[in-house]
Amino acid sequence: MKNYNCLLVSYNEKVHKVDLITRNFKEVKKNHVLVKVKYSGLNYKDALSITGKSKIIRKPSLTPGLDLSGVVQISNSKKFIKGDKVLATGAGLGEIINGGLSEYVYVPADILTKIPTNLNLLSTMQIGTAGFTAAIAIEKMLLNKQNAKQGPIIISGATGGVGSISINILKNMGYKTIAVTRKTSSKNYLKSIGADEIIKYNSNFNEKILNKEMFAGGIDNVGGEVLDWIIKSTSQNGNIVTIGMAMDSKLNTSVIPFILRGVNLLGVSSTNYPNDKRIYIWKKLSKIYKPTKLNIISSNIIELKNAIKFSKKIVSGKNIGRIIVKMY
Repeated sequence: MKNYNCLLVSYNEKVHKVDLITRNFKEVKKNHVLVKVKYSGLNYKDALSITGKSKIIRKPSLTPGLDLSGVVQISNSKKFIKGDKVLATGAGLGEIINGGLSEYVYVPADILTKIPTNLNLLSTMQIGTAGFTAAIAIEKMLLNKQNAKQGPIIISGATGGVGSISINILKNMGYKTIAVTRKTSSKNYLKSIGADEIIKYNSNFNEKILNKEMFAGGIDNVGGEVLDWIIKSTSQNGNIVTIGMAMDSKLNTSVIPFILRGVNLLGVSSTNYPNDKRIYIWKKLSKIYKPTKLNIISSNIIELKNAIKFSKKIVSGKNIGRIIVKMY
């Protein structure tokens, strides 16, 4: 095999373009690994990159794909040998280095993790960046003394990958979960993955400077006024983890919930998460945090050639769950 297929996003004089191209193989650099990709995910940021809705790549051209699972073909690193089954999420994939939407990918050994026991090439990508981010968020809440007895956890952007997996993990851990979504047709889906209650957000919810205590904590994927409403509605010493900004990157809120109720607002960046801690989180994802509804959440498996079409579906808000891209 002399070449391989991959997606390429490029900007020429600020004009966005995306193509399915072929690349030639090259020499593997020191401390790098060539991985034959089996699965990747089509994440929200990947969809923004592919459609040109947001300039995610930081180079004139790059292959998108925030995550991947596959098998080591050539290793120029002491950490891996040919045949190792590995995964990677974030760490610059699809942003500053070529990402997982490719049949083969050359990656620094430092961003790879061996797939833990109880997971495989498919299940790691059914979890993927979304599940990894959800697990970091939950880990951060637990470290800040969140517990199920305090009350329900609200999850916004509930039908997305992070939201869906957060609901399922929290439900499995004994938490009551409340899902916030604009998709009224998704009630059956949300119930099937563990949502105890479903709310359709209304801007009228946000008129007061402080709401009654409704939630013990939250995982927010949308930002803007929804995050403001969650902050105002969280009970004493509750933890809210902010992950995304699908609605708005700006937050217009008051300090009152933080002062009067001791509410904690926590941030998560899965992209820059240290690799030693990645290994720890993935081990937890293979055990205590392992989602049980992956076949529902990540049931949509597509070919690489269809990634452009499905990216348009994601950015239009019509997708539910997580899309997996199968390379072979």
